[in-house]
Amino acid sequence: MSYYGVQIEPQFGYSFDQIKEIVQNAEKLGFTHAWFSDHFMLNADATNLESQECIIAMMAAASYTTKLRIGSLVLCNNYRYPSVLAKQIASLDNYSNGRIDFGFGAGWKELEYKAYGIPFPSVKERLGMLEEAIQIIRKLWAEDKVNFEGKYYHLKEAISFPKPVQKPMKIWVGTMYAKIKMLTLASKYADGINLAWAYPLEVFEEKMNLLDELCEKNDRKSDSLLRSYGIWTRIYESEEEKIKIWKEIAEKRGFTLEELEKRYEGAMHGTIEEITSKIKEYRKLGVSHFIFMFPGNQEIEQMKLFSKEILPKL
Repeated sequence: MSYYGVQIEPQFGYSFDQIKEIVQNAEKLGFTHAWFSDHFMLNADATNLESQECIIAMMAAASYTTKLRIGSLVLCNNYRYPSVLAKQIASLDNYSNGRIDFGFGAGWKELEYKAYGIPFPSVKERLGMLEEAIQIIRKLWAEDKVNFEGKYYHLKEAISFPKPVQKPMKIWVGTMYAKIKMLTLASKYADGINLAWAYPLEVFEEKMNLLDELCEKNDRKSDSLLRSYGIWTRIYESEEEKIKIWKEIAEKRGFTLEELEKRYEGAMHGTIEEITSKIKEYRKLGVSHFIFMFPGNQEIEQMKLFSKEILPKL
């Protein structure tokens, strides 16, 4: 089975009314998920953008819907102690009656860390912290009292109730770069992995093959690791519309049309037929969950087009 979700980036500026409209339309139009990123601010000049906190936005989305699954793509480990985050996600899963997909990552946005006074460890340390955090969260979701002695985190007789409604509650690991250390971590500890945001088909296939090898190395079946793809997406109703808009974008950004086409190589910017074909190709590589990041403020228009013209063909 395939799942189709819309990505909402609160850092780009969304009010709760806008979030409500997007998620209710997603549910009505046959989408299975709405996913939210975990960022506090877009950049140093973003004083005019409402950037809702991820967990609060997810709770709001759950309250606006009845069937739509609500996911994080992805919650940053360093922004909250993993023990506290485990409690928050379990509570949210109870509030939504088991509709939460927990995406988790090591963090990357240094500007945001510094602005909020959060220490920004090295990549090696962030990955080590994430590895410990996943273990802690799983234990808190399963055990009555949790003790943990790691390099970065220490728990003593920690109690976390209620447990998540979903048993087991899955953990998705998200990555933009899909380097070997993160893929290895996913193959050891995660239930699913998300790659984002623009991988040409042949590169994506290489990463999937590598994941299969790593799963085998870590004594697990490769199909036990779910695969999702978060992807920049824009649907055009015709080739003529696509070329017209691409020319406008290329001129505005100072690219040639060929250069722009190269930049879009790993994205789903295409006609209805092209996007339908691409989705089928990625499904052959094991992708079960697609997460579409449509142009800002065009989510509803694009979801309607997807629902009407593409979904029936999949």
